[in-house]
Amino acid sequence: MRSDHVDGMSRGSSRVGAGFSLVEMLLVIAVIALLIAMLMPALSGARQTAIRVKTQAMMADLSNAAQRFGNDNNGRNPGYFSETLMGHSDNNAIGMSAMENAMLELGGTRAVLTRADDPNAPGANPEAGIIVIGPSSDPANQVVVNLNLIGAEGAYFTPEQQFFVPQVHDGSNSAQQSGNPTGEGQEFMPDVLDAWGNPLLVWSQDPGAPSSLLLSNDADEVYTQIARVSSDGDGNPGDTTGPAWFYLESNSAFLEAPAFGSAGIDMSADPTTGSASVIGAAVADLERIRTLASLLASSNSYQLDPSVNGLSNAEFEEVFPSRARGRFLVQSAGSDGIYLNSTDPGWAENAHTDGGEYHIDFGNSFFDQGNIRYTDQNGAFTNIDLFEPFDDLIFGTK
Repeated sequence: MRSDHVDGMSRGSSRVGAGFSLVEMLLVIAVIALLIAMLMPALSGARQTAIRVKTQAMMADLSNAAQRFGNDNNGRNPGYFSETLMGHSDNNAIGMSAMENAMLELGGTRAVLTRADDPNAPGANPEAGIIVIGPSSDPANQVVVNLNLIGAEGAYFTPEQQFFVPQVHDGSNSAQQSGNPTGEGQEFMPDVLDAWGNPLLVWSQDPGAPSSLLLSNDADEVYTQIARVSSDGDGNPGDTTGPAWFYLESNSAFLEAPAFGSAGIDMSADPTTGSASVIGAAVADLERIRTLASLLASSNSYQLDPSVNGLSNAEFEEVFPSRARGRFLVQSAGSDGIYLNSTDPGWAENAHTDGGEYHIDFGNSFFDQGNIRYTDQNGAFTNIDLFEPFDDLIFGTK
């Protein structure tokens, strides 16, 4: 008689392990792989949501710290050096960020030891945490800082160590922070990072700038009162002099970085040819000024060209900001790691890119580009926040 069993296994069943056939095992593996493929997007989305919430909480803490500092210091924004010094063209070569400046005061009362031109000032000793920094090569505009004391006595804001990290800052094409401050100690100064690992920007409103704009029928003249390249006139388009609300040079350290953040992104890349910042150095100054001015302004407040009688009779190019979104603003580049990315919906929906234009216009907070007023679901006139469709995050003090 011929047996149908060989070594305990049925012919044709090819069983493995504890009684599972090879076909059954492959089927289980395929099901597991399918489940992983289905769950990965959800897990990735949950992770991004968690990172975003962490970043929002950090930015809210920073804004609240700036508010408390202002309450204790007659309304002044935190920052050892003035907005005028931080926005000076000299800072372009140094690459000190507005966040670093803010942390000199938000980080406590003892971190700044003395001015660098003090004859009794201690010498720099980076290994011991003693550095000399400032937005200028002039010792009169530099201070001696003990990095070990940031976050100690009198601190308004103490960042978690993992989010308070110096960026590569050596003047090379692989630097995360622009400028070549060799000998200044600037390369050792930490910046506050968001939960994606990218530096946060600070936009600190210059208290020396007029609180109300001088309106005219020339939009460029209006916007350059809100934002400029520098506080000293160098690089500013046209014949613009005097202070403005915000200066690009105060953040040129990152807006011009060749290998910004955790992904090493070139912030000076051309946004007309791919994914890049619309306020980076590759964009014409007048265009990025107009975009920055429109997005840093409050979308809930406006003023009209003097020749226009009422918003109902205006066109979007005749509507201008009346106040900033906040006097101290904190901005994250968001999950894409690019400040105001040209591929964000906010740019695609609201930017003017025809006929040589390349900017966002503040008036499109109230009108679409066909000059039709925005309305809500009930047909009532409304306005939109031009910043909201961007991947970036922004928080600010009032």
